[in-house]
Amino acid sequence: MAGRTHFAAPLLLAVVVALILYVSLWPFHFGADGPPVLETLRQLNWARASRGDMFNNVLLYVPFGFCMALLVEPRLGRTGALVASTSSGALLSLAMEVLQASIETRVPSLTDLSLNAAGALGGALAGSAWHALGVRMTPRGNPIGRSGAIALSVLVLWLIARLWPLWPDPSLRQVKRAVRPLFAPELTWTELTAYFVGWLVVAQAVFHLARRQRSVDAFLLVIAIVLVGRTFTAGNTLVFAELAAIALLLPVLVLLSRIEDRGRSAVLAAALGIWLAAVAVLPALGGPPQVALEVPAAAEFLSRSAPPPAQLAGKGFSYVALAWLLAGTGLFPHVAAGVTVLLVLVLCLLQVGAAAPVYGWIDLVLAVLAGIMVARWMPRGGEGRRAGVR
Repeated sequence: MAGRTHFAAPLLLAVVVALILYVSLWPFHFGADGPPVLETLRQLNWARASRGDMFNNVLLYVPFGFCMALLVEPRLGRTGALVASTSSGALLSLAMEVLQASIETRVPSLTDLSLNAAGALGGALAGSAWHALGVRMTPRGNPIGRSGAIALSVLVLWLIARLWPLWPDPSLRQVKRAVRPLFAPELTWTELTAYFVGWLVVAQAVFHLARRQRSVDAFLLVIAIVLVGRTFTAGNTLVFAELAAIALLLPVLVLLSRIEDRGRSAVLAAALGIWLAAVAVLPALGGPPQVALEVPAAAEFLSRSAPPPAQLAGKGFSYVALAWLLAGTGLFPHVAAGVTVLLVLVLCLLQVGAAAPVYGWIDLVLAVLAGIMVARWMPRGGEGRRAGVR
């Protein structure tokens, strides 16, 4: 492991440093008569900060420590990486505090410096854990074939669902809006489960697409794209439940990597199917009992409005992923497609009488489209396995 490098680390580190510079030096109005460096250092004090500001200072440098550890641990070892990551984070923070002394609206302090260093240390510990266990997340082998197009579709739908409206907003106001929910974190098991299952499926898609030796770094890039994207796209925020789900992924993916591809697809298909069923059944359990199951009238069924684009992409992600995973278990693609459509039809019937049905005609349309994609693009039987493994 000592010699293993991460191709994603330099790119991610550059993005993180740019983010730190942007957040620390906004609005970039440097005064011409700023104090000298030595005078600034003497004036640094332990200024009091709000809980939100303290959390923000720690959070800002966690990605820096994480990327630094990935970059330097192959050369310096674990202890050296922790020391180098923390000290470089502290030096970067010190430089930001000195520069902030020339910006009228910013107040440099030793409190910020210590919190930034603590964040770098926490990120370095996480990066060291990723370096130690990340290689074990890679599955033993991935079948190749035309199903790569389905895996790519799964990944693209997930990115659209998480980053819609895809409109960049690099303002500091958007950054503050994005991190504000983390100041008062809320966690429900339903949210955590949804993100956890979703990211497990995304990992399977990435591992299917990327070369074996680079698959873990490719997955890390996808995580970074989503988190950075939600920070800088209009109206989006970071979600604490999603961050918690991502943190739980590492040990679970290590366990799943020991299962051959068919078994891993079966586990993920079962998890996704159970979750889709739970979305339909659990709300009904808390409502009034239904006397009988009746098929809704066509007019009422078709009158259910289509969901917004982000939710539409999320539904498409679920149905394409489910059909793809079922085919990955060894089912014929047409059978996997039929099972997916049948499941969605049953879920629609389970929503009969619900005040706010989660499933409707659009779900059937998306399930049929997902089934057609899988039936046409997935290799039949052992074709993918005969083609070889990555």
